[in-house]
Amino acid sequence: MRTALERRATRLDVSMRPGGLLAPLPLLAGISAALVAAAVLFSNGSSDDPLIWIGGLAIAFAAAAAVSAAVGAVAVPELSALGVATVGCFAGLVVWQGFSLLWSIEADRTWNYVNRALVYLAFLLLGLAVGTMRRAPRFAAGWLAVVTAAAIGCALATKIFPTLSAQTERVARLSSPIGYWNVLALLTVFALPLALWIAAPRSRPDWLRAAAVVYLYAALVALALTFSRGGVAVGIATVAFWIAIGRPRLESAAALAIALVPTLVVCGWAFSRPGLTRDAQPRSLQVHDGRWFGLALVLGGVAAFAAAFFAARYENERPLTESWRRRLGRAAALAVVVAALIGVGALLAAGITPSRVLHKFNEPTATSAGQGANNLTNLSSSSRWNWWQEAWKSWRAHPALGTGAGTFELTHRKLRVDGTVATEPHNLPLQFLSETGIVGFILFLGIALAGAGALLETLRRLEGEDRLAAAALVVALFAYVVHGVVDFDWDFVAVTGPAVLALGVLLAAGRPARVRLRARRGVLAVAAGALAAAALYSLASPWLAARRVDDAYSALGRNDPAGAVADAHSAHDLNPVSVDALLAWGTAEAARGNVAAAGRLYTKAISIQPDNWRPWYYRARLLENIAGPKTALFDAQQAAARDPRGLAGTYAASLATAP
Repeated sequence: MRTALERRATRLDVSMRPGGLLAPLPLLAGISAALVAAAVLFSNGSSDDPLIWIGGLAIAFAAAAAVSAAVGAVAVPELSALGVATVGCFAGLVVWQGFSLLWSIEADRTWNYVNRALVYLAFLLLGLAVGTMRRAPRFAAGWLAVVTAAAIGCALATKIFPTLSAQTERVARLSSPIGYWNVLALLTVFALPLALWIAAPRSRPDWLRAAAVVYLYAALVALALTFSRGGVAVGIATVAFWIAIGRPRLESAAALAIALVPTLVVCGWAFSRPGLTRDAQPRSLQVHDGRWFGLALVLGGVAAFAAAFFAARYENERPLTESWRRRLGRAAALAVVVAALIGVGALLAAGITPSRVLHKFNEPTATSAGQGANNLTNLSSSSRWNWWQEAWKSWRAHPALGTGAGTFELTHRKLRVDGTVATEPHNLPLQFLSETGIVGFILFLGIALAGAGALLETLRRLEGEDRLAAAALVVALFAYVVHGVVDFDWDFVAVTGPAVLALGVLLAAGRPARVRLRARRGVLAVAAGALAAAALYSLASPWLAARRVDDAYSALGRNDPAGAVADAHSAHDLNPVSVDALLAWGTAEAARGNVAAAGRLYTKAISIQPDNWRPWYYRARLLENIAGPKTALFDAQQAAARDPRGLAGTYAASLATAP
């Protein structure tokens, strides 16, 4: 007789039944896969616009998963204590960011940031649901490999056909389809353990292992052409981590070696071509070099496939004995150590000592230098050191609560020592510390530490192919955490969405699952629907308000101040904490001669965000037009105190010297 657990597994495994793909769990898995693809390929960097439909769908289907769990159609994973702590800290961080609206110095930006966190929470819940499926780690890792391969293909295509991306005419660094080279570098790093997971096991077909080596080769080329120092460093650490926890190690090293040879050849040639590696080159040169790069890329891929295919076939026909595997493993480890020592020696011989590196890293940088291939040899922090100091000073001033989620831009404008503009400090721990205070930082740290423990539990309980796939996902999550120390990856759903969904899958994978919840199903279903409706409203309202602000300025452009007033008023109703709506409204009132109303609206904007330079600046310009520069000087100085090295500082200085 079958046990109760076997009967339950039979009820849940609907994939082989007629219409099984339309059952709730497989359907949720398919939708989650589509959302990951949309996040990677169509999120348009850190823009809020695509987040409306990507995030809205994620929230809607996360609610559908909760309702399905309430009625018993989807199993609920019985998470370990560490898994519960991870999910609890994540939800707590979202809630705490929401509370920070009460004291935020830039509440409209905070609201947008809370919405982004709500979307990530929806991705996590979808991951927990998908994780109850059989072979869930394999499904998640396989689909992420497909999506990252598509993104890498799109990125390399912009080098072969420069007209595919308008950005390539100005900037040589590879960035499509995400729009930011460092985040694209992180995405290519995700591909490294996934490619090795496919290429290494001898149980795979020879053609599949060879195709995985080509995938690895393409990821390495794309990573190099992002010219991302942090991405390359994290990539090296990621491969080392995979060799440590992945299997089989020797085959992984062999696949990496086979992929590296054409990578070095193709990149060595590409770095000599100005149309591929220098900014602001003529389009004709970019097209010329791009065509040759395409040929070199294809030839390198053919060579990688052929070498990997024949190596896999040779290995199958003449498998290595265990003694030879140990010898080769020791030789490979020795080669890595020798290469590392030679590299360190070469750096020291060139005068690149730790003290010099530290000095150059801390050196103030007016702009982010080295945007072309020279960026790889640039030792400066590209202003990061300044931003980290600004975030630290901000936390020291607001240790308990922070300044509000997503508000670093105002902090930066007030404290910056150069003309750079940054929306975040490019360091996730410092970002959460300065913006959400010690409470938010502890919750963020809880996600990292409890999550690490929970992922270790996952690797211990899974076996075979599921364990290998889970290891690849764990290594990708490791890359996300490490890269977050030098960038602001939280702002990009292209990497954070897939990473959070993979985290949810791994927390639930291999855990027991209840078919039905003990609580009343109706209450849970209604609660899930109500929370989803509130989240969708929260997501849509600021976005609609921003559209109304754009409409207001469009109306002003066609000399329709009355229409602009109506649009700006509507924007303020949709988002009452937005200064953009009030500034547009005041501008429209001033355009139709109602300067008193404009002044009141600017004053209201100041009362909402007194630490924001823009309302002070707008009111100063209004006062200058009405009563002259002396009357406007106080407001201009208030704006300059909040942005001394920007437009406000320049304007205040001009008023101070006016007759």
